[in-house]
Amino acid sequence: MKRTTSLILAVAAFCIVTIGCKHEAPKQERPPIDVEVLVVDTVAGGMTRTYVGTVEENLSVAVSFPVGGRVERVYVHEGDRVREGQILVTANSATAQNAYNSAKAALEQAEDAYKRLKKVYDQGSLAEVKWVEMQTTLEQARSMEQIAKKQLDDCTLRAPVSGVIGSCNAKAGGSLLPGEPAVTILDLGKVCVTFSVPESEINSVKLGEDAYVYVPALDNRMMTGRITDRSVTSSRVSHSYQVKIAFPNADRSLLPGMVCKVLLEQPDDQGFVIPAKCVQTRPEGLSVWVMENGRAQHRIITSSEFVANGVLVSSGLHPGDTVITAGMEKLYLNAELIIDN
Repeated sequence: MKRTTSLILAVAAFCIVTIGCKHEAPKQERPPIDVEVLVVDTVAGGMTRTYVGTVEENLSVAVSFPVGGRVERVYVHEGDRVREGQILVTANSATAQNAYNSAKAALEQAEDAYKRLKKVYDQGSLAEVKWVEMQTTLEQARSMEQIAKKQLDDCTLRAPVSGVIGSCNAKAGGSLLPGEPAVTILDLGKVCVTFSVPESEINSVKLGEDAYVYVPALDNRMMTGRITDRSVTSSRVSHSYQVKIAFPNADRSLLPGMVCKVLLEQPDDQGFVIPAKCVQTRPEGLSVWVMENGRAQHRIITSSEFVANGVLVSSGLHPGDTVITAGMEKLYLNAELIIDN
């Protein structure tokens, strides 16, 4: 009885296994994925970097009164051209004039006393100590007169250099504190275009390098210049360095604050330019999808920088590689691909 039962169970198990094998579901294959591709090629030299610059004056001089006071008259306005030594602003000089008159009178008195005592001293009738005191008094009177004259002259503000009035803060009847700028003079005969360069690119910017500048405010005028200055300290906020290009400005058409587009050619830049949308960020670094033998594969790359038409890849790709530019969101490793024309 036990043997019969065992035989029946064995036959039943064999039937179940056989039936299960006959009804196993067929394996489903994933359909190919449509993608767009780009075959990369070497880019050697001819790369151009673009920056945004601003026109700045070559020289800016803030002129102020050494001693504060009330402004009497203003002789210039913003935009006026001035020459060196020209009167710009005058302040109330009543106090300074009185101080000068007093010092001048004291000097005249000391000079008269000096002449009288000199005759006595030459005759040998004046003690040496008295003669030394007289000389000292005269020198003190001269010094006080010069100080008073300087204070009186300081009530008239004159242009230290020739240029154009950039700003005028002095108002007739108003008051200015000592050292407060009354007028700012700009030298526009020569200007410079200043622009910021990220720290990752500053080593490729050389002094004397050619640069091309376009000024939209002047009908996109194009100017060619050379880099004349490159800062050695970076901004703590943007981590960028200031670079300057000097230009002559005889017609004064370039004005401070004008925005410019600066182009620098980088002949040493080499690599492959691909669209920025192709680049993905992974834990192991930047990567792109490439097609190898009709299937999708990952490729880790090194990007040098962003350029005008994409990303410059310095390593990770080779000439003739096929980079997938569209359809990346559907891809998986070894996915079968169809190129969408």
